[in-house]
Amino acid sequence: MGENGENHSVSQESKSKKLDSKNNSGVPKSDLWTDGIICAFEFIRGPKKHVDSKQLDKGYLKQEDEPIRHTFPGHNPFVDSSARSRSVSSLDFKEAHVLPSGHVERYEGSHWVPIGWTRITELVQMVQVNAEWPNLELMDDEEDVPVTDLAAPYWERPGGPTWWCHLTAGNSFVDGWLRSATWLHPAISLALRDESKLISERMRHLLYEVPVRVAGGLLFELLGQSVGDPVISEDDVPVVFRSWQAKNFLVSVMHIKGNVTSTNVLGITEVEELLYAGGYNVPRTVHEVIVHLACRLSRWDDRLFRKSIFGAADEIELKFMNRRNYEDLNLFSIILNQEIRKLSRQVIRVKWSLHAREEIIFELLQHLRGNIARHLLEGLRKNTREMLEEQEAVRGRLFTIQDVMQSSVRAWLQDKSLRVSHNLAVFGGCGLVLTIIVGLFGINVDGIPGAQNTPYAFGLFTVLMVLLGAILIVVGLVYLGLKKPITEEQVEVRKLELQDVVKIFQHEAETHAQLRRNNLSPTAGDVFDADYILIQ
Repeated sequence: MGENGENHSVSQESKSKKLDSKNNSGVPKSDLWTDGIICAFEFIRGPKKHVDSKQLDKGYLKQEDEPIRHTFPGHNPFVDSSARSRSVSSLDFKEAHVLPSGHVERYEGSHWVPIGWTRITELVQMVQVNAEWPNLELMDDEEDVPVTDLAAPYWERPGGPTWWCHLTAGNSFVDGWLRSATWLHPAISLALRDESKLISERMRHLLYEVPVRVAGGLLFELLGQSVGDPVISEDDVPVVFRSWQAKNFLVSVMHIKGNVTSTNVLGITEVEELLYAGGYNVPRTVHEVIVHLACRLSRWDDRLFRKSIFGAADEIELKFMNRRNYEDLNLFSIILNQEIRKLSRQVIRVKWSLHAREEIIFELLQHLRGNIARHLLEGLRKNTREMLEEQEAVRGRLFTIQDVMQSSVRAWLQDKSLRVSHNLAVFGGCGLVLTIIVGLFGINVDGIPGAQNTPYAFGLFTVLMVLLGAILIVVGLVYLGLKKPITEEQVEVRKLELQDVVKIFQHEAETHAQLRRNNLSPTAGDVFDADYILIQ
């Protein structure tokens, strides 16, 4: 307790210095988090207090109806009210707090405090490990061997302080610390440093990692997104969290799958806010910390997926619905088909990641303990299934747009073919009339019969035939050709006519007009013959 008390005082002093150094999320940046530490917390458990379950139940119900007015010892005044309200809500899973019967032990004043490398070094020295681990060396020919085959599994009773350390992969200090950690199995240390190292053989078949219990702890992987800066149109970059949980501590290492100017993993930031703010719903075990990490990361993944995929589907539908009346649909369909193919690939990738998340949640349910943790995981699994159904709905929308677009293209081609064939028919009819006339006069290349005294008779007759053919074609196109394209004025006039029909119907319904009438009223019968003039 001396070490914890000393560290607690140091953390309180560090909190007083955080006013001038805050990150973008509003969470105070601790001076202890240096050399690759993204965040690190230790859970300080308050004194025990025996409380009757009935009184606790009444107090809990009262707490749900009224705002929290007391202050916990670990309360941080620097966290804004919005962050505190989000943390107290704890994903809106109030049902997770299962109250036991009889007398229960309640720890008042439990909270999380930030820690640095000094305290982490003290904590890892308390970890009891297998004495053979420091003497193990990984051979070069063991690179393709999964971690579960290198680290012999065994079980130890959880004990020791509760703490969580979140690190950055690729940092020289972090890599050196993990490489020289005697409290870690060498295979576990390698798995945390190298994201490409297989955790188990199941990765070869499933193409994603699932949690495995090995070497006295739980080795697992969580997926997330680093949100890009919208000001500079930066893309979202996937991140992988290789994590190791043993006894009562958790070590997670973040691997970034791309190039970013600065990391912005909002799920991790929300968990930091939750631990800083404290409150009734603050995680009290390392298993609850794991579940909160999984829930927050998954929730932000879903938000980003909805923003990108649903937004892209809406844009495609909007472009299709706002096409021009006489636009070249071949060119238009080529553009939309390219966007649909691109979006379909994204939907397939998202579905693959959702299936991977579902398997990870299933395995975590087998390994993590506690009613709160299990309740949060069950809610996360339900949200994952809903997200899968939404992706299927997006695919259905894309297929519907594609079918309607293909039908529109076919109708456009049929209309174009009909126009060409109709014009050819008009030309053919006019040519038939001219052929009949020429045949009646017996005209050939030698001239016209009986035209010996008129040398220009053939030329005159040819000019007359050309003029007659042109006149016939014009008359045929005017009276037998297709109608002119509908103009915007005609559309507006027709809208006015339809509005009048609706108004007449509403008037008859409001006045309870007679339903059966032998003679239609002039107002309703003559409306279709009315002449409208659009005045602009």
